[in-house]
Amino acid sequence: MTEVIRIAQRSEEDHIMMLCTMMHAEGGFMPIDYDEVSAMLHRAFQREGGILGVIGEPNDIKAMIFLLISKMWYTKQLHLEELFNFVRPDVRASSQKYGLQLIEFAKRCSNEIGLPLTIGVLTNRRMEAKVRMYQKSLGVPAGAWFMYGAKWMSDTDCIGGVWRERPISGRSRQRMAVGK
Repeated sequence: MTEVIRIAQRSEEDHIMMLCTMMHAEGGFMPIDYDEVSAMLHRAFQREGGILGVIGEPNDIKAMIFLLISKMWYTKQLHLEELFNFVRPDVRASSQKYGLQLIEFAKRCSNEIGLPLTIGVLTNRRMEAKVRMYQKSLGVPAGAWFMYGAKWMSDTDCIGGVWRERPISGRSRQRMAVGK
């Protein structure tokens, strides 16, 4: 039986902050600022453009996704942006497929609100498996993010096989230089 995804309540903030700390330890690339985290969570708690969907009881949240009504720098048109999709490590192997459930929740929110959804994977851990999970629900990716000068909090470089670095040959480099 699939567990229900519900909207998080302000009374759960302490537990959610603990999960945010856990998530940051795994995949953050800048120092965490708890005031900033709290301010963003409050956008969801106060219904100010944020949606925080959770799976689990108030003191046993197993998975969570944060969606934010946002816009691109070049337009006034709004979209729904996924800020994070986090499944607690101890339940990731569950047959419940919490990560996929949260992606489906984001798609439902997008449909109900009538805004396009931007959603993706920004990590240096288990990226290949995460990209496959997103592709199952969303299809072909619409781009890629690159990081330069970032120091991941997990201090682990485990990119996986999605993006294997391939040296550019001299001939290819020459064609790129002349725009061919």
